Amino acid sequence: MKYVRYLIFAALFLMMIIGQSSAQDATTTPPSPVVKVTASDGQVLVGDFIPAPGDGDKPSVLLMHMYQSIRQAWKDFVPELTNAGYSVLNVDLRGHGATGGPMNWPATVTDVQTWLDWLRSQPNIRADGVSIIGASVGSNLALIGCANDKRCATVIALSPGANYFDLQPNDFIVKGLRDRSALLVASQRDEPSISGVKQFTANAQGEIGVQLFASNLHGTAILNSPVFKKRLTALMINWLNDHTPSS
Repeated sequence: MKYVRYLIFAALFLMMIIGQSSAQDATTTPPSPVVKVTASDGQVLVGDFIPAPGDGDKPSVLLMHMYQSIRQAWKDFVPELTNAGYSVLNVDLRGHGATGGPMNWPATVTDVQTWLDWLRSQPNIRADGVSIIGASVGSNLALIGCANDKRCATVIALSPGANYFDLQPNDFIVKGLRDRSALLVASQRDEPSISGVKQFTANAQGEIGVQLFASNLHGTAILNSPVFKKRLTALMINWLNDHTPSS
């Protein structure tokens, strides 16, 4: 009889431990950051949304990767943004990563606005504090998308070019960003990007910041380089801080 009572007690104790462990798992496991948004043509767009810590409305950044890349190319930069107080929406472009489908660059331009609208609809996001950062073709999309969206605070473009896949930002920079700002980043030996940056800088009417590195690296390869990573990360965070409206 004592043996039976011991077994019952041991079973109850084990259940209590398992229940506590499950409760701890439930409270410590973060929610999935993956979000899915349906574009106007029915394509399902996929990205990660990582809110900045703390209470209150936060500024935010939309990230767009390079051609034949995926959103994970920004994985080391995302924590830098959230630690600086920015919520982050990091997306896969059409034809890439989890978004998939065929590549369609005119539709991808429209997707930028779809993502900006979704981001502004989220709780604790400041509508006037949304900026865009892109790399390579993603930077052309960022420049065009920010120019098209009058509430876009600022844009940072890593290795933009005069013409990637018929996405040509020059006129958008001249007209759409006339009263706003853009930071252009490129490598001195990276053609055709460096020529595009020089063209944009010469023609721009708004505030343009330029950082040129003595290398041939392109897009997020500059940001992820051990040589330039720390300096470029600080430059980008400071640019956002200086060009995002105060709450």
